[in-house]
Formats: sequence, structure tokens, C-alpha cells
Amino acid sequence: MTYDYREKKIVAVLNEELTSGQALNALGHIAVSAGRYAGDIMGKEKIIDTDGNVHTGISRYPFIVLKASKERIKQIVKAGKEKGLFVVDYPQEMFDTGPDDELVVALSKAKEPDIIYHGIIIVGPTKEISKLTGDLKLWR
Repeated sequence: MTYDYREKKIVAVLNEELTSGQALNALGHIAVSAGRYAGDIMGKEKIIDTDGNVHTGISRYPFIVLKASKERIKQIVKAGKEKGLFVVDYPQEMFDTGPDDELVVALSKAKEPDIIYHGIIIVGPTKEISKLTGDLKLWR
């Protein structure tokens, strides 16, 4: 399949106040979700080297990890959803619950204005994603 790897972008934005452990936990969860649900972002399923070893394929588009305040992440979540971009968010409830069923219950009781977002992965056309995240700094 021929495609231009620059046509789309995958950007994760993490709360700059998180510890490294919290940030990696959040990133892991939202990255798994994006890989599963974001459509055509994955490359070849299996890549075989000259020795016959199988390597699992990765994303076919650039994946960039940035940082921002909770308030800015909330703005990006809202704008991304309004623009119809693919969004996976990581709300405070993810830190506060254990099993998925608990998360479902907690979020079903949450009101949008009160939700605190600690991370997001947003996928879409490079130009649209860059408009929303282009001024943010890399996570370090």
C-alpha cells in the first residue's frame, strides 16, 4: 500500500505536572487504545528480517509526545472532538479507578466541565493536528 507518511500525525499530549510513572502509565493506556481504534494508523502487522525473525509492526505515521497544562489539554480534547478528529483522552478517573467497570461507572457520573484530563492522543491530518498542538513543547 502506498501512502504519504506525512499526511497524518499522531500526537500525545501529557499533563506537565505528572510524574514520569504517571505519564508513562497514561501514555501506555491511550496508545493501546489509539492503536486498536484509530483506523488505518498501523503499519505492517509483521516484518520479517533476513534471519526469519518476526518483528511486530508499528505506527505508519509520526507519533510525537508533547506536554501541556491540564487546562490546555482540556481545550485540545474539546477542539479535537469538535473537528471530528480521533481522540483518546485520559481523565482523572483513570487514576482513581481499577477495573474497567469502575471507570465506566465513574465516567458515567462525571460532568464534562468537572473532568480533569491528564493526557490525550489525537490523530488526524497533519495540518489540523499541528494547528491544535504546534506551539507545545516536547515531553522531556
